[in-house]
Amino acid sequence: MGVNYRPIEDARIADIACCPGGLELEGKEFLGRIDQVEVWHRRMFTLGLRGVVSYEDGRPRGFAEYMPAETAPMPIDAEGAAVLLCYHWAGTAAEDPEHLIQEKRLVEHVIAMARPGFRGMAALAWDHPIHFPIALLEGLGFREVDRDGPVALMWLPFRSEGQLPKRVPTKLRPQDLSRSGMLAVDVASSARCPYSLHHAARIKRLAARHPQAHRISLNEYVIDSHADARTFAASPWDWGWVYFNAEAVLPFGLPDEKITEHMSSKIAKIPSADSSHVDSG
Repeated sequence: MGVNYRPIEDARIADIACCPGGLELEGKEFLGRIDQVEVWHRRMFTLGLRGVVSYEDGRPRGFAEYMPAETAPMPIDAEGAAVLLCYHWAGTAAEDPEHLIQEKRLVEHVIAMARPGFRGMAALAWDHPIHFPIALLEGLGFREVDRDGPVALMWLPFRSEGQLPKRVPTKLRPQDLSRSGMLAVDVASSARCPYSLHHAARIKRLAARHPQAHRISLNEYVIDSHADARTFAASPWDWGWVYFNAEAVLPFGLPDEKITEHMSSKIAKIPSADSSHVDSG
């Protein structure tokens, strides 16, 4: 039967690979409310989320999504344009060339879907070979129009009118409570992605179980809406970020014990609240 593509409709949202029961979750253990991924998609569908689901021999394998820039949960100003949200081909090792081949085809389909109704398509991409790579979008005609570290704002015009899209600077201000003798753990997640929910739940659990949990102040951020993204969005683009006293931490490849050790190391360098206040007379 090969691979075929069907538009995302309300009845087809459950076939998205990252929703509960999807191929991306198969055989893996996730912390957090993974059921919220489907709930989030249904809410975004009412706000204009559209796209395709790809099926191989009848089984859901991949998806690609876009939304109007005015409602998309992305830190992008692009009036009248579509914003590419997420795309993924599941069940293949990321390093397998088939992974990017199929993802390119998925994005090609949503470009064709969006072209009649929008003046162009904006997207965020990374300097990364396999995870939302800049090179994949460049191969489809996108060009880089702005940059924030490894994350590029990409643009594919369908028509000539209008201004180039712009990144919305984040208003995120991670906390540093070291002067109070505390470790501020700021952790964000989005129900757009089961991995984002999982890592946020993991950090929360490790903070609660830490031997010095009384010296940890946990602050949670949810980045699920257009307004959320314009306020708190930061790299990486799935919004699963973590800060320890305003220092960025990348927990994705770290085992639990390494994260706990890092918390302990940060706490050990913080003077206790009693010793951090000096009478200046």
